[in-house]
Amino acid sequence: MDIPILIHMDKESVYGVTVPDLPGVRSSGATIDKAMSNAAKAIYGHVGQLVEQGKPFEIKPSPVEALSREPDYAGGIWALVSFDLARLDDPPDDD
Repeated sequence: MDIPILIHMDKESVYGVTVPDLPGVRSSGATIDKAMSNAAKAIYGHVGQLVEQGKPFEIKPSPVEALSREPDYAGGIWALVSFDLARLDDPPDDD
């Protein structure tokens, strides 16, 4: 599944990432590419912890078109991060 992320320039001059469908999951990176890579790692880490703790969860990606209309998400770059629950044992590599 593809999970939408919002990339925005933070005050510290790094790219911040918000994951609207996973409240509290945030990431950043010095470049847009690194921000996207770090977002994937944050998503896998978050979901992996939920699985390890036996907590129930559901990931239902919202349409980017709907998210982009929300004022809280204005002024950023939308991207999609591919997420496969079967890959929890083999998350994205570190760079």
